[in-house]
Amino acid sequence: MSLSNDMGFVMRSHLLAASIIARHATPENQILDDSELGILQEYCADPSKKDEILMKHGMSKPGSTAGNRVQDSGSLAGHCIARHGTSDPALNAEEIEMLRNWFERDGVRGGDAML
Repeated sequence: MSLSNDMGFVMRSHLLAASIIARHATPENQILDDSELGILQEYCADPSKKDEILMKHGMSKPGSTAGNRVQDSGSLAGHCIARHGTSDPALNAEEIEMLRNWFERDGVRGGDAML
């Protein structure tokens, strides 16, 4: 199974964080580009800033449902962030912690991260 063929399965199975980390070392297999990685890094640093992050990256607007523009943006990171706090999160608490530790431990930085 290719991740690109069934990202929904990867998210439902809570394999996304491990897949992002495992595939990042090989540029042609990376799941997220630097910009997307930066958005995800911002979120993992402080998930409570979900709405602020989505607005900052043009995936939501004030006074609307969080992430109302995520689908139009095509952002996988945005999709994961918008699902935070729902009954079907794309990343659970353990995955967020795994990614946060990876960003801190390995010094991985996405292109737009503003920490």
